[in-house]
Amino acid sequence: MLLERTRELSLLADSVDHVRQRRRGKLVLVSGEAGVGKTALVRSFVRELTADTRCLWGSCDALFTPRPLGPFLDVADAVGGELATLVESGARPHEVASTLLRDFQAQGPTVLVLEDVHNGDEATLDVLRLVARRLESTPALVLVTYRDDELDRVHPLRIVLGELAAAQPTTRIKLAPLSATSVAELAESAGVDPDELYHRTSGNPFFVTEALAAGADAIPLTVRDAVLARAARLSSRARGVLEAVAVS
Repeated sequence: MLLERTRELSLLADSVDHVRQRRRGKLVLVSGEAGVGKTALVRSFVRELTADTRCLWGSCDALFTPRPLGPFLDVADAVGGELATLVESGARPHEVASTLLRDFQAQGPTVLVLEDVHNGDEATLDVLRLVARRLESTPALVLVTYRDDELDRVHPLRIVLGELAAAQPTTRIKLAPLSATSVAELAESAGVDPDELYHRTSGNPFFVTEALAAGADAIPLTVRDAVLARAARLSSRARGVLEAVAVS
């Protein structure tokens, strides 16, 4: 069960209805911190798609050496044909984008999910930029998820997002952590102190779920590892601030 996501699911449903009825594409950007439930939201939305709407899904993995065109390798595996040949041969972004747009036109209503685009390589971002600019003429909903708290001012995705927002109407969905009320609802069934649970997790759905599953007073190892992994990506100056705050 998804708590406090009714409005967001409604926005996604309206967007795909727009694509089906008008055969005009839309771009939806779903942002939020790690663990806030971006994937859970998108999966819940996709499960409710009607049979006449195709869904393609690609992810940008957090690799030390990102795969060129990473999410489009996943998409190409599902689509096959010319797109698969192009992506596997390392084609240029404009060739991949043109082929993908032609596929949208030929196949009818499509939802393309691109997850964790903050991890995407430059070629992936170029394809996204090109597809989004020409999206209105195709029956496709492109749904992009990313961690907005990991984008500094010069992050490549920040630049792309700015360009896309200026080029066409874009629906933005910013996911917030759960409220204290929802955390209390979850804590009640587990016999956990709701105030302490909210204090420890700040309403982050992943942290809340893991803390309840652990059923202990200590912070679960999964939460500790997730936090340390994020801290490791910070600059040395940012880590110094974090360590000082943690001590205080």
